[in-house]
Amino acid sequence: MQATLKTRAIRKFLAASAVFLAVGGTAFAQAADPAPAPQSGMDQHKWHGHEHGGMWFKMMDTNHDGVITKAEYDALFKRIDTNHDGKLDKAELAAFRKTMMEQRRAEMQARFEARFKAADKNGDGALTKEEVQAAMPRLAKHFDELDTNHDGKLTMDEIRAGMMKMHEQRMHRDGQAMPGAPSSRGG
Repeated sequence: MQATLKTRAIRKFLAASAVFLAVGGTAFAQAADPAPAPQSGMDQHKWHGHEHGGMWFKMMDTNHDGVITKAEYDALFKRIDTNHDGKLDKAELAAFRKTMMEQRRAEMQARFEARFKAADKNGDGALTKEEVQAAMPRLAKHFDELDTNHDGKLTMDEIRAGMMKMHEQRMHRDGQAMPGAPSSRGG
């Protein structure tokens, strides 16, 4: 639990730092030849598939050279500054964050559907325990829990519902509420 809180605190700090950089107009490195990526153990630290800086860095580094130029910063600032007043207010940042989260959710959904279809070797729209074990071993650990109708197969809907339930339990356990999500108590 303490490790989870520490990780969450670090993530929040980095996210706040990224917003500070975007809002504060801090100068960014502009090198003609970008420095090579570190080859030490540093590159092993990733969060949800993103290296240090996460989605903000990936979004700002549009040419994927590992540095953020002033031009890249300015382009992102213009995207967020929807009223074009040269300032970013809370409403603009919230709207941009919402848009980015929706985009990320759609990308994750598309990846999930592609993985599901690739795993569904017989094309029946459901995954057997063997298909899940072969293509999604981490998911296989939860097969019996996710197979709510106990037919020995998992549909996309069963997986989605089960993953949402696990997410809600984790959020409840960690003391976070999911804004706008219906509660499991019927609310």
